[in-house]
Amino acid sequence: MRAYITEPVVNFLKPRIIDRHAKGPARGFATTVLNVGVSAPITGAITAALFTNPDDFANVYITALATSMPMSVIAGFFIVGPIVKLVCHNRIKPAGAPHALQTLQHCAPAIERLLGM
Repeated sequence: MRAYITEPVVNFLKPRIIDRHAKGPARGFATTVLNVGVSAPITGAITAALFTNPDDFANVYITALATSMPMSVIAGFFIVGPIVKLVCHNRIKPAGAPHALQTLQHCAPAIERLLGM
């Protein structure tokens, strides 16, 4: 979904809407909002269609969007974005990327247990 729908739409809209008007952290926040604004309605509709009765679709869809969109923006901007930027810019060198991915794969079960997954 991200590669085929969200990314092309965001890449089309971002230069026209965000890049001209926003700088610094405002640009990052606006990009996060745009990403969530494009992807959340689609994934919410798919999830609501898969896990609810057809009679309850609209109610579940609106409720899911009302809760998931703000939390996705907050998590994406304040948690995931900084962690990914920190890891990619400061810790992973191009030659060491395969080793970092292997280490992450090795530690994934422990991380999942820690997070209760």
